[in-house]
Amino acid sequence: MAKLPEQEASPLTPSQATAVRLYRKQLDLAQQLRRQYEERKSLAGRESMRPMQKRLMRSSANGAAIGNGILFREVLGEVIRSLRTERKETLHDIAEKTGVSLGYLSEVERGKKEASSEVMESISLALGLRLSDTLRLVATALDLNETDRREVLKSGMLRK
Repeated sequence: MAKLPEQEASPLTPSQATAVRLYRKQLDLAQQLRRQYEERKSLAGRESMRPMQKRLMRSSANGAAIGNGILFREVLGEVIRSLRTERKETLHDIAEKTGVSLGYLSEVERGKKEASSEVMESISLALGLRLSDTLRLVATALDLNETDRREVLKSGMLRK
């Protein structure tokens, strides 16, 4: 697997050290997910998969919770707010660019409203991204635990 270069003569800045630490966590998570995928693949068709499938269906039916109870719309809102504040734009600026009401945008950012794919795309374009880029950022944020996610979103490292 890919390894990060060891620290040479120049010490890392605190933000670089945080980025390296988060990269290592993501790498560990990717390796863990790969192992889980391989295990599930080897169990395909066996009876032991059925209880897992039922649990996943129950959790998705109960409010679209992902993994440990995190809602997609909440993480999407965190990512949108992070991108918007990083660009030093107001909700009003984004509302004008997208044609979406200020109140609705605020509810999407706070994770109170589920945005349609069309609204997500218009917000993404207003922030200078494609919808697929925004969804990748949300997926990356979902992979992090809540503390790390907030730290990454606050620092703007997710875009780098």
